[in-house]
Amino acid sequence: MSSTSLQQLKETGGSLGLKGPELMSFVREQQTLEREEREKQRQDREKEDERLEKLRLFEIAQKKKEDERLEKMTLLELERARAKDRQEKEKERLFEIERAKFESERAEKERQLELD
Repeated sequence: MSSTSLQQLKETGGSLGLKGPELMSFVREQQTLEREEREKQRQDREKEDERLEKLRLFEIAQKKKEDERLEKMTLLELERARAKDRQEKEKERLFEIERAKFESERAEKERQLELD
C-alpha cells in the first residue's frame, strides 16, 4: 500500500459520503492502517536482511573451512613430496656406498692377483 496524502484520504472519504467527525475518523483509520503496513514492511525487510547476513556469514565460514582443508591437503602433499625426496636421496647415498664398497673390493682383488 502506498502512502496516501491527507488530501487524498479526505477526497476518498468525501466520495463515500463521509463528513465531519466520520470523515476525520476515516482518515485516522486509514493513516493507522498505512502506518501498520509500513511497519510490517520494515520488519519484513529487517528479517530478510538478517537472513541474508546469516547466509553471508555461513558462506564465509564454509569458504574458510574449505580454504583450511585445501591448505592442509597442500601441506600434506608437500610433506609427502619431501619424504619421497629424502627416501630417494637415501637410496642414492646407499647406492654410492655400495658402489664404493664394490670398487674397493674389486681393487683389492686386483692387487691380490698382482701379488700372486
